Amino acid sequence: MKKKKLQKWNFTIAALGGLAGMILGTFIFSVADWSAILGAFTAFVIIFIINLVYVKSKKDQTPEVDERIRLNMRKYYAVIANVFIGILFVALAVLTYMGYEQVSLMYLWMSVVVYMVVSGIGALVVIKR
Repeated sequence: MKKKKLQKWNFTIAALGGLAGMILGTFIFSVADWSAILGAFTAFVIIFIINLVYVKSKKDQTPEVDERIRLNMRKYYAVIANVFIGILFVALAVLTYMGYEQVSLMYLWMSVVVYMVVSGIGALVVIKR
């Protein structure tokens, strides 16, 4: 098959790989965990339906991402990463000034999740511009 033809189905192929990995992982490392397998299958079906609607609805041959979008995304991620690291340093300085000597891992994970959410939403805004 042509590379261009399969390129439209990248998300479905990745979801199929995730489903296969989940099935193999549950059989290799434990007995069949049917809830995990059914959850992975549900995710695969949802991604397949979204990908099918997308492939069927796109009729033109324009590229999804051009050079301007790539440049804007590169600039955005450079700025958002530096701003986030700056905010973490300020928060660390404030916590140190307040007398804390240890920080819970829960707070660190929360900051990572907040960074992922903010950068993801911002990337969607940058792509649509």
